Amino acid sequence: MIAEQLPSQRSMHPLSYLVISISLSTGIFLLFQAFKNWRVDSFKAIVLNYGVAATLGWWLAGGGSTFARAWESDWRWVAIGLAAGGLFIYLFQLIARSAQENGITVTSISAKLSMVIPVAIFLLFDPSDAVTIKKIAAIGLSIPAIVLSSWKPEQPKSKKNWIVPMTIFVGSGMIDLMFATFSGPEFMKEVSFRYLFPSLPLSTAFITGFAWLIFNRGKQQENSFNSRNTWLGGLLLGTINFGSLYFLLETYDKVNLDKSAIMPINNLGIIIASALFSLLLFREKLHRYNLLGLVLGATAIALLYAERTT
Repeated sequence: MIAEQLPSQRSMHPLSYLVISISLSTGIFLLFQAFKNWRVDSFKAIVLNYGVAATLGWWLAGGGSTFARAWESDWRWVAIGLAAGGLFIYLFQLIARSAQENGITVTSISAKLSMVIPVAIFLLFDPSDAVTIKKIAAIGLSIPAIVLSSWKPEQPKSKKNWIVPMTIFVGSGMIDLMFATFSGPEFMKEVSFRYLFPSLPLSTAFITGFAWLIFNRGKQQENSFNSRNTWLGGLLLGTINFGSLYFLLETYDKVNLDKSAIMPINNLGIIIASALFSLLLFREKLHRYNLLGLVLGATAIALLYAERTT
């Protein structure tokens, strides 16, 4: 299979890729929250998710022959994509933990405000992006937004309340930077490369996670892999995860906006959707500190987007 676009994609409006990317990314956070109710072993489901997502991507890309062409075309993005797998699985585990302990909105903000990292790098090193007061203010607002949105007054003070979201922030920013940097046609010279690129870190993440499970079998519940919910959760998560990455790459390519504009739109959409569904589906409580953090986060993203549209 499949080195060409699927027929249904050829007639899609460019903004459809952005809407689908936002919807699928929101679905990841909602699924993590549902794992708690389904009694899913989150880490095993995450490992399965990477196997499912990587298999789907390699199948769509056309397998080893596409990998060989990509390596010959430019080995740098292939090597970096493979190396990023360890960070993928570490962050996904943190996101699953944070979604269950801190809630969907907190986790979504921590991950999606991370776009200020690649935006800042583009502003500093891309001559076409001017450094302005609005952009500096937006980046400065992101840190208190994460801290406030993570604060839970009823819990005792603990480092984990802010260290986990902050780690998600930095790590997700590095991943956002990788995908934004290598999404251009100078790297993605074939349509099949857009299927291959997200499959590279997904593959190494699956290998890393599976090896960890093998070496720690004695510490795991023996029957946890026999859980139908764990297998179902991993299958569903893997499909959604690959789709969110693929459609984000397509958004960078198809939507007629530069990357520093697409990232704020994408991340703001995920934050708003996650907050809405967390209230409607899970009755998640938002304290005034969380609301202030949400407002600061939305303000930071809006400032960056407004800067690109003025």
